[in-house]
Amino acid sequence: MTIPTLADYMKFVEGRMEAACGEKMDPDLATRLSAVFTSTAVSDTDLFNFIAYGHGCHALAEAFRERGDISNAGFFHAMGQDLLSKAANALADLMAIGIQQAGMARH
Repeated sequence: MTIPTLADYMKFVEGRMEAACGEKMDPDLATRLSAVFTSTAVSDTDLFNFIAYGHGCHALAEAFRERGDISNAGFFHAMGQDLLSKAANALADLMAIGIQQAGMARH
């Protein structure tokens, strides 16, 4: 058994998100997406989730775009962009925490 990498996790989330392009989104997936989207926590797990679900939202947006559903495509693209922004902010916060714990000077 191996520990999944970020790439493995992204493929898993992307597959679930693309499958949601059908009739109805899986309630568990909707709950997870909502939890990640509204999260304000900052940890390595949160960073992974922001990246994976952001990528998944972009994959779902592309699937909707291919079906001609521009409204949902735009919605999930914007949600993906927001999640990637959260990932960038989380990375910056984690770096600042690391710098502070290492005792390095901040400018």
